[in-house]
Amino acid sequence: MQQMFNTPLYLQIREQIFAALRSGRWAANDPLPSETKLASEFEVSQGTIRKAIDDLVAQNILYRHQGRGTFIRRHDEQQSLFRFFNLARADGSKPVPESMNLHCKTRKGLKHECAALQRPTGERLIEILRLRRLDGQPVILETILVSQQLFPDLNKRDLPNTLYELYGDEYNVYITRAEEQIKGILPDATMQHHLEIEKTTPLIEIQRIAYDLHNQPVEIRISQCATGDFVYACSLN
Repeated sequence: MQQMFNTPLYLQIREQIFAALRSGRWAANDPLPSETKLASEFEVSQGTIRKAIDDLVAQNILYRHQGRGTFIRRHDEQQSLFRFFNLARADGSKPVPESMNLHCKTRKGLKHECAALQRPTGERLIEILRLRRLDGQPVILETILVSQQLFPDLNKRDLPNTLYELYGDEYNVYITRAEEQIKGILPDATMQHHLEIEKTTPLIEIQRIAYDLHNQPVEIRISQCATGDFVYACSLN
């Protein structure tokens, strides 16, 4: 295979392997063919194959089993949900959030929003506002922003609980990582109303940018959380 433009060869191979995964060539939990077989198929060195596979493992798309090989990771609804959901009960268990969509509309993106998403200034964005309940309690008020060009007709869909799964299934946009900033705030009137809290109730605000397989930012998510009986729990490696 010839290297195209300035794209490293292993990234081209990574994309081809990922395309084969999306097409269903290999099923979830199936073993990936050996590096030798893949190198022969793609006409590249085993080192290039290994580097492409390493990248897919790092992106949580494949996983390695010591002594058995590399396997296709299954991404079902619960895995998609809990991989990026960090609120937990005091005992560490994670409740399944129930989502209620309050609005889903298109609007002109603000300068800082378009910059964060690396989109042209003023591009149309889709804004989703939803309330999420944990164990029946209103806990999270969530604002989500994505590019309308990247997700055409998203604002016309019935939105599921797990948006990241929808992004992958319907738009071939796979969220592989996210960056978050957390700060303490006091609620405004909208937060007080939806979260059913007093104006003196402290909240944590989580500002997240989610990235796809190509390390491009595709979603802004701002969550105001009335944690109460819940904690923010994450694992650091």
